[in-house]
Amino acid sequence: MVRNYFFAVALFLSLSACAGTQKQLDSNPAYSSHQYSSSDMDISWKTEKSDNALHIEGMVTNTRTNHVYNGLELEATLLDTHGKVIAKQTYSFTPLKLKGSESFKMTIPLESSMQPESIKFNYRYGIDEDRYSVKFESKL
Repeated sequence: MVRNYFFAVALFLSLSACAGTQKQLDSNPAYSSHQYSSSDMDISWKTEKSDNALHIEGMVTNTRTNHVYNGLELEATLLDTHGKVIAKQTYSFTPLKLKGSESFKMTIPLESSMQPESIKFNYRYGIDEDRYSVKFESKL
């Protein structure tokens, strides 16, 4: 009886571990290729800093092949070492419906004295009438 109880508890715990949203955050060094993965989206990007701007170039992939994302937007917010917002920009994907992969490019103007430390992304999309928003942060 006790053995069956422990077996049931172990089975329940193993199933609950699989049910959560799986996210993979990057830990790459500054200005190298980065990637974010979750159950709905894969985003890979590379940043490059010039004298007066930060350039972000990457690819967004819809990992749910049976869903179409409507009105996908990707917002990038640059933060300094204290977490203060330096600059922000939003990229709206066209066509408005994303089923596979789509590339993106952003150029965020910066003053020469600004030194961004990290970047916070927020992507938003809709499936039918529901809207979803996911935030994640990465070192530059």
